[in-house]
Amino acid sequence: MAKIQRLNVIKVACFLGLFGVFTGFVFGIIISLLTLFVPVLATYAIWMYLVGIPIGYGVMMFIISLIFVPLVNLTLRIIKGLDLDLDLTESTSAGPLTTGANGKKEIKPVIKYPVKSAKDSSPLSQMTNSKTTAQNPVPKTPIRPAI
Repeated sequence: MAKIQRLNVIKVACFLGLFGVFTGFVFGIIISLLTLFVPVLATYAIWMYLVGIPIGYGVMMFIISLIFVPLVNLTLRIIKGLDLDLDLTESTSAGPLTTGANGKKEIKPVIKYPVKSAKDSSPLSQMTNSKTTAQNPVPKTPIRPAI
C-alpha cells in the first residue's frame, strides 16, 4: 500500500496552471463557436477567446494552487498521509502463463531484482560480497574498438 505524505507545491502549481491553459483553450473554442449563433458575443475579438481566456485560466489555476497545496500538505500531515491501494501486477514484465488457485489463467510476473524488506536498510556497499569482486577482477588493459 502506497501512502501520499506531501505534495510538491511548485510542481502541482505548474501542473494545474498548464491544466488551466488547456481548460481555458477548450472553453475559448466553445465560446468562439457560440459567437456564430449569438451576435452579442461577437462584439469581442476572437483572439480574446482563444488567447486571453486560456492565459487567464492558467494564471488563475497557478495562483489558486499556490494557496491551496500547502493547505493540502497540512491536512495530509494531520491525517498522517493518504493511503493508496495500487495494483502493480500489470506493470511488471510478463512471465509464463499459469493457472491460479481460483482456476483463472494468470501471468506470473518475473522479478528481476529481489525486493528487500524495509527493516534491511544496509547500504549497497555492505551487501556486496568481497568474494564476488575477487572472483571477477576488472581487466587492467582497456578494450579498444576495432577500426
